[in-house]
Amino acid sequence: MNPESVPAFLPHRLLEITGGDTALFDDLMSEFRENLPAYTAELRAAKDRAGWKAAAHRLKGAAQAIGAEAIGAIALLAELSAPGDSALLARLDAEIMRFSSF
Repeated sequence: MNPESVPAFLPHRLLEITGGDTALFDDLMSEFRENLPAYTAELRAAKDRAGWKAAAHRLKGAAQAIGAEAIGAIALLAELSAPGDSALLARLDAEIMRFSSF
């Protein structure tokens, strides 16, 4: 899987979840953006396989729930990789920057 080939954001997924309620859409996007630094910090701080996998799983779920597909794809790869994978963390940082344009 190449996360760079996955769309950064699929807004229709979040619109479906919110039933087209744009105020709720905005609230959920804001909440994800506010929590994203904590998700990534938790991943970076994980010292063992169990902590790394749990943090990656939380990030994946949150990202996929709102349609942040590329972040979700990288989080899936993180679930399967060794803790502290620096190349993967660099890809995550790049995808977060790409997502921030939405």
